[in-house]
Amino acid sequence: MEKGPGYEEIGRLKAEFRRIEQAHQHERECLQRVISTFGIVVGMHGDMVEEYQAIMGLLDRPGEIPKDKIDAKIGELRSKIFARETRSMPSEVTPEQLVELREGLFTACKTIKRIMVNLLDGFYPLPDELRAHADAIRLDCNAEPLGTEIEKAAVPFLDYIRELKAKVREDFGYVNRTLLTFLGQIKDLERSLAGEFGGEISIKEIERFERRVNNEMGSIVESLNIHATISEIRTAVMEKLSNIKQLVAKRKKEELERARRAQEKIRKLKDKITQAEMDAQRMCKKAERFQMAATRDGLTSLYNRKAFDHKIAHSLRVCAKMDEPLSLILFDVDNFKWINDTFGHVAGDRVLKAVALTLRETFRKDDFIARYGGDEFAVVVEGMTKDMAKERIAKFMDAFKKKRFVSHMMKKEINVSISSGIAEAAEGDHPEALIHRADVAMYAEKKHAGAPHFSF
Repeated sequence: MEKGPGYEEIGRLKAEFRRIEQAHQHERECLQRVISTFGIVVGMHGDMVEEYQAIMGLLDRPGEIPKDKIDAKIGELRSKIFARETRSMPSEVTPEQLVELREGLFTACKTIKRIMVNLLDGFYPLPDELRAHADAIRLDCNAEPLGTEIEKAAVPFLDYIRELKAKVREDFGYVNRTLLTFLGQIKDLERSLAGEFGGEISIKEIERFERRVNNEMGSIVESLNIHATISEIRTAVMEKLSNIKQLVAKRKKEELERARRAQEKIRKLKDKITQAEMDAQRMCKKAERFQMAATRDGLTSLYNRKAFDHKIAHSLRVCAKMDEPLSLILFDVDNFKWINDTFGHVAGDRVLKAVALTLRETFRKDDFIARYGGDEFAVVVEGMTKDMAKERIAKFMDAFKKKRFVSHMMKKEINVSISSGIAEAAEGDHPEALIHRADVAMYAEKKHAGAPHFSF
């Protein structure tokens, strides 16, 4: 008997799973992005660039990543940088140079903080213990001395990255095992159907039945290629498995008398299909959680930084092509660290949720609202100039001033203020330039307003 189309589809499915198995390369790329963080600070110290490049070279080598050696090299380089940054300044340095150095270190700290926030908030779905570890890591760029604050935050952050790497490796292993189990069940299903109805049934009837089943199985594999979302894939897979069950039930009814000896085999076959459905459902649910975590912030339900990066690049291209205006607005909660330290993270979370709710109530439905970082938010406004967007900011500020925040612990009302910065896209703009202008505008407003360190 010739092999049906299902055998070719099984071959394609094997190739697909081998491709998924290679996804562990993502772990190496993730570690490269983390180590690249240090490149920002190293760039301020030219004589250390060679040591930094040697560390990156360890990642380019084939085979297993030498984690212990990389950790040791990073520790040595970090200690040199911190020692240099915290060393007393020579007596001949002018006050203007001290101010310039302080501003440079502050800018580097803000950049490191944003990279840390991007990896700590919404980067990957975390268990409670690892989430608590991430929430405990803080970097205050207003602290003195600043170099000591950066070093104090770096140690727990690197520990968190090691734990995150282990979690990613564990999850990829689970997905690979589930997919391979599902593949094995499909192969067993094909073998069972191919030899289930032999004996007294004619060869032509068997071949016709096999073709119908193999067509349904082939459609399962095609669903993994033609559908874009997890929900669509799950629906298509469940539908095809249901069709196979219907075919088996129909054949069982038609050949009941002559297939009496095969009843036990049919019962086992149905059990295999049911198990395959359960495994597919579990796999799809887990994939849905990954998809949600990849685009949404867990606390505020706004879009996260990863989704924002994709949106701002896309909007710049579209608005440039359509010759339409595009504005970017950044919002920052003043003295948010003080609120967390004084009233606790529960109070801080309430403030962030209130900001997110007010943004959704103030801006248009089609405006893209994201939690940009820990206490920073971003709004991408298409088809709106800078002056028009300022009206939206004013509306938001008026609405937020009406919010009331009360400390039940201190029996006091907390005065929470927001700083904002806006930038309008220019011809040939790229995301980094637009974000930088909005960021500069926001900190200029914060400095001009003289945001208080605390207020009741």
